Amino acid sequence: MSAMKIALVLAVALLALVSVAEAGVSFKSLNSSKTLTVQAKIQATNLTSGQAHVGTDHLVISWALNSSFDGTGKDARYANVKIRLCYAPVSQTDRGWRKTKDDLEKDKTCSKGITQQKYVSTGNTTTWRITKDVPGAVYFVRVYAVDALGTELGWGQTTDKAKTTNLIEIVPISGRHVSIDIAAAVFSVFSVGSLMGFLGLEAIKQRKANSKAGHFFREAFIDTIRGQSVLREVKII
Repeated sequence: MSAMKIALVLAVALLALVSVAEAGVSFKSLNSSKTLTVQAKIQATNLTSGQAHVGTDHLVISWALNSSFDGTGKDARYANVKIRLCYAPVSQTDRGWRKTKDDLEKDKTCSKGITQQKYVSTGNTTTWRITKDVPGAVYFVRVYAVDALGTELGWGQTTDKAKTTNLIEIVPISGRHVSIDIAAAVFSVFSVGSLMGFLGLEAIKQRKANSKAGHFFREAFIDTIRGQSVLREVKII
């Protein structure tokens, strides 16, 4: 084999190794490892579906090892769990930046991290206030069980396989606040009042000016009449 062919083979092998190293865990490979039960409720309503508002509402998220895996050793390598907020399919349509991919390193379904907790088979609960940077969309919660290096080994989620149940619609911030609306209303009333007062003063000033002008013209007219009378008297004399 020529030196050029050997170099080419080595280059291809190196690229393959780099690709494997950069690739994440395949989600399909975890299908048999849906080992966690997960539930998320809107704290204000205690419901697993409905509307929740950013900045004010909280999600109460609970997870634990599925009881069917008790004593199997399936979770022997679990070190931590990563809790993530995920887009439902209805909020992924025509949005490539939210696209689901099998490679978890490239998957955009669950791009919002909520928190990470130490793994215990009995599970744990966390209460998360929905942050204001969360886009308005329909979501579910997924939890990944990872080893000490952060590699995904198991998972569970709040919705079914088709991702149609227990979905939560998160309502984004509107850009306006009640206090702003109140201030705007007060300012509007003040502005209208100021304008009416200004117009009233102008009207009074105008009336006074008109009155003075009228008085001036009356006096001038009277003086003119008087002057004409004096001239007639002079002529008569």
